[in-house]
Parts: sequence; structure tokens; C-alpha cells
Amino acid sequence: MNNSEPQQTASSTAENVTPDTIDTATPPAEEIVYFEDLALSDDVLDALWDMRFEKCTPVQGRCIPHILEGRDLIGIAQTGTGKTAAYLLPMLSLLQNEPHAEDAVNCLIMAPTRELAQQIDQALQGFAYYTHTNGVAVYGGNDGIRFEQERKAFAKGADIIVATPGRLISHLQLGNLDLSRTTHLILDEADRMLDMGFFDDIKTIIKELPQERQTILFSATMPAEIAKMAKEVMHDPVEVKIAVSKPAEKIDQSLYVCRDGDKTPILKHIFAEQPPERVIVFVSSKQRVKELNVILKRKGFNCAAMHSDLDQAERDEVMLGFKHRKIDMLIATDIVSRGIDIDDIKMVINYDAPRDPEDYVHRIGRTARAGREGRAITLIGEKDRYPLSKIERLLEKKLPRNPLPEGCKEPEEVLRDGQRGGGRGGKGHSSRSRDSRKGGSAGKVVHSHAHDAKKPAGQQRARRGSRSRGSNKGAGKAEA
Repeated sequence: MNNSEPQQTASSTAENVTPDTIDTATPPAEEIVYFEDLALSDDVLDALWDMRFEKCTPVQGRCIPHILEGRDLIGIAQTGTGKTAAYLLPMLSLLQNEPHAEDAVNCLIMAPTRELAQQIDQALQGFAYYTHTNGVAVYGGNDGIRFEQERKAFAKGADIIVATPGRLISHLQLGNLDLSRTTHLILDEADRMLDMGFFDDIKTIIKELPQERQTILFSATMPAEIAKMAKEVMHDPVEVKIAVSKPAEKIDQSLYVCRDGDKTPILKHIFAEQPPERVIVFVSSKQRVKELNVILKRKGFNCAAMHSDLDQAERDEVMLGFKHRKIDMLIATDIVSRGIDIDDIKMVINYDAPRDPEDYVHRIGRTARAGREGRAITLIGEKDRYPLSKIERLLEKKLPRNPLPEGCKEPEEVLRDGQRGGGRGGKGHSSRSRDSRKGGSAGKVVHSHAHDAKKPAGQQRARRGSRSRGSNKGAGKAEA
């Protein structure tokens, strides 16, 4: 791969990475890139047509041409920008057009969580409906039967494997998998894999791959460690930056500065004003998720818990219930803050403020997707003041404070070291405490289990001849 000559040389903002091309310019608002303007295969275009996808999102319009050229690419983009389609669509086209071994793993896609791996697999099956691409999803939390099915799939060869690092390492250690002929590597949400401690596994996996390959890396941020690895494993990458670390403008963000003991009453107050529907409540730990879920259920709310103690079948059941509106509210840890394809979330509540401001962006990014509006409310307790300062520094603005409901009291001042300041007029009381009180696009990819069932060739040919821009009413952008 990587046969294209470098276009130009520039320095990257990411430490220790020097991609030869940096594509950061924001196209004019009126500039629209259509999928049919790109060199995608007819079979891929047919699938997009059936799914009523006509226009590219910015990340798709800028990444797809580079990937089709065989270039290594660093994509800096948030969840919800359409990055999954940005690499799947050109990859499917490349695998159709270039010669490759049928008994080899031709493309490896790495994802940090089972949920994201499932989402990618679902998108793959939709986009590949008219192709003969063979995809295998590989992730933990399944029984031995699933593990054996994965092993047998590897033996037959797989065009694309979508995997979590831990599960893939298990197969490699048992000798079930040969990556020596893999020509494409995609790392999705690389910063998340770093945060979750998967980087040693990623480096081990990369050593099993050939030197001559195309490498694509997507990340919301570019920490130094990822930048260093990118320099070591990529060849003349082009870098595309899209909406780095900024929440959607249509998200209505606000805070309640309160005591920890008042957080649950504030939730009741919020839901009295706006009954919960399509709501995700983020909590700092799985134990607190369990406790809050019990409390809210006892108060009559239709909610469910999502955390790492659930097995895969239980997670799938909860997510399916939430997607199908059988559950109004999801109480979750950061396990669902990234990579979950639910685009009609109306409200996100940070019951506990995230320690990392980037996590704040990813959490509230679950709402206001695909051009919709959404609401994000964060409850700032006594120990959340310092994380709040980092969040507001990242956003470059002060978030509006909501008045506390009747019966709730303002918290005492809490210093960075966690010590409480004095009462009114006491030592440690600062003026900061007084100041702080002032107050389409898109559609979803349908998971098709009939992956091998193809439409008659005659139907495909007829549809290709009938495609015309603007005739696909309601067409949107592919935002998988």
C-alpha cells in the first residue's frame, strides 16, 4: 500500500508526528460533497442509495479520497461525525477493486469496547450488502461457542475483522489467527484504547502485521503516546482534523451546583419539569450506577443500568430495550459515552462530573446528533469543582448555572485539595463561591443478518441507472 507520492510537507500539531499532508481547512458551508462524486464502487453506492444516504459529512468528504488513494491517514474527529462510514466505505471499495488473498485477513479494525465493535459490525453489514465482503466481529463477553465460531471463521479467511484488543490477543496466543498478510489496519478511538490500558496489546498486534500495509487511525484527541506510536507505525500519513473536542452547538448545556446529597432530589425536579424520555444519566462508578438505578426504579421511573458487571447478553438486552423505547432512561458509566449509535437522545445528565474534560465532550455528544437539538445537565457536587474548571477551560466558556430547587442548599466551598473552606466570613471562604452561584442528516444503518443474500444483478443495474442527485427525497448523510 502507500504507493502515492507525498503531496506536500507540513508539520502536525500532534507531538512527534509529521504527516506529509494536513487537511484542516473547513470547507465553505455551501460546499457539499456527494458520495457519487467519490470513487466508491457501484456496489457500495447501491447500498448507500438504499439507505437514503446522499451527502457526505465533513469527515467523510475529506477522508474517503485519501483512503481510496491508499494513503495512511490520521483522523481527529469526535464520535457522531460519521467517521465509521469514513473508513468503511472506501475500505469496502478497495477490497473490491484490488487483488487480495481469499484465505487471508485483509483488513483488521480495532475498537476499544464490545459496544463499538458491534456498532461497526452492524454498519459494515449494511454498507457491504451488495458486495461479497466477508466480515467477522470478534469481542469478549461471549461463551465458548462464539469463540469456536470465530476460530472457524479465521480458518476460512475474512476480508474484514472487527475486534477488541483483548479478544484478538487471545486468538493470537492460541495460534488461531494469522495476520501476516493483512494489508489494511484501522484503529478506531485510539485515545480511548490508550485510556483503557490497551496500548501494549495494540503494539503486540501490530508486530504481527506486515510492514507494507495501509494504516488508518481515528482519535478524538492526539496525546503524545498516540502521536509517538503513529510516527512509528505509519508511512507519510495525511492528517484530517474535524471538530476537535467541541460539543455540538445545538446542545443546551447547564449546571446545578449542589451538595452531593441533593443530586437525586434535583433529578426528580428535572424530571418533574421534563418527563424522562431518551435520557442517559452518567455516573462515576458501577456501584453508584446500581444504587441510583434502584432508587429511581423505586420512585417509579422506567430505567435500566448499564455497567461492566453485566455480561454481553445482559448489555445487549438493555441496549435493545433502550433503542426500541421500552426503557426511558439509561443509568450508565462511561461504557456508553463513546461509540454507541443512538442518534435521538434528548437529554444527557452528568450525575457525577467526569474527571477528564474530554469525557465530558463525549458524554454530552450522545445528544443533539444528526442536526437535532438536545439538552445536557451536569450536577456539580462538593468534589466536582476542579473537574468543572477543566471542562470550562476546554469549552472556553462559563456554563450557565441553574437555580436550585426548593429544599436544596448550596454547597460549602471546596478547595482543590478536597478540604472544605470555612463558613460565612470564615477562613478559606473566597469570592469564587459567590461568583459561581451566578447564575441530516442521517439515518441509521440497519443490521442485516442476511449478509449473504444479494439482490438480483438486474435490480442493481436498473437502480444504478436511475440514480440522480436530488431524486432521493429525504436523503441524508452517512453518520455511522
